[in-house]
Amino acid sequence: MKRFLTLISALCIAVVAMAQNDALPKMFAHRGCWSKICPENSLPAVARAAQHGYMGIECDVRLTADGKMIIMHDKTINRTCRNASDYSKIEGKVNVSDLTFKELRKNYVLASPNAEYRMPVPTLEELLKECKKHNIVPMLHSKYVESYRLAQKIMGDNWICFTGDVNALKECRKFSDCLILYGIKKKNAESAFEVLPQLGGKLGVSSMEREALTRERNKRLRDLGYEVQSSIYKAPREVYALRDGASIILSDFSLMPDPKNNPAKVVTLDPQELAQGETIRVDADSKVKNGGVAIDIEFEGVVEIAFDKNNNIYTLHNNGTYHDRFGMRFINRKGLVTIHGVEATKIKSAKVYFYEF
Repeated sequence: MKRFLTLISALCIAVVAMAQNDALPKMFAHRGCWSKICPENSLPAVARAAQHGYMGIECDVRLTADGKMIIMHDKTINRTCRNASDYSKIEGKVNVSDLTFKELRKNYVLASPNAEYRMPVPTLEELLKECKKHNIVPMLHSKYVESYRLAQKIMGDNWICFTGDVNALKECRKFSDCLILYGIKKKNAESAFEVLPQLGGKLGVSSMEREALTRERNKRLRDLGYEVQSSIYKAPREVYALRDGASIILSDFSLMPDPKNNPAKVVTLDPQELAQGETIRVDADSKVKNGGVAIDIEFEGVVEIAFDKNNNIYTLHNNGTYHDRFGMRFINRKGLVTIHGVEATKIKSAKVYFYEF
């Protein structure tokens, strides 16, 4: 009887995992849909996120010396900006908090090899209005309650508050019914079950640490109706995040095989046995300026799946329990997918989606 109950329990866990894995996650572009040309946290990065089919973008709010709310990830402007006068590199560390808004806008521009994108650092207000224009949900990674008030004024409840500062989250809930994501780490992950009920409304957690978003903890959170966001997971960990029950994926380049994004081409692979060392290659028809490729696959075995020749290799183990969907966006190249058998693998089903945005 004990063995029978153990088998039933294992079966139930597998069924729940497959159910949670069945729906596509909500996709958010980290600092917007940026590239080598299009700067992160810029207005064009918002427009591109909409073009590429993302639900929303994440951004970071900082204050200038005179209290103006601007969009910038780093404390300094050195990595993302150049001198406006001659596009030279900025010498010496320059903190956002040491510049007045006028100095920031007059003396510096966002860095890009294309002069068209060398624009001033946007204000929070400018970015929120751009999000509203393109029907993009802004996720504010901010500790400033005044930034929440501005988001509520411009977006209504159609935005996301994201921070590990519990007091800031409580203040946000006083005037907004937006989705609130409580930022957690491994060391305080269990505090979510105490903090979230205090806030009420639409809630969830977010973490960059896989150890904080374990499968067991994610299931408990999802069963309570909470969202689970994995943030900036590297390949192939984002695939395991979805397996573990993540409902929101915040990523730099990830895409999902979503038919709603109107794929330019869909290739369906027949069920087949993939021998150890054997490789299947699927190519797009032509090179595109802004594109993406994604796969929807069920298999038993071990494979390496890649979306380009040298990088972003996903080594995945599957016993047939999981339905894996993942992909990436790219610029100025031809989309491709390779599936390499690390060991003898049974491919039950697979579809490859190519996008031109």
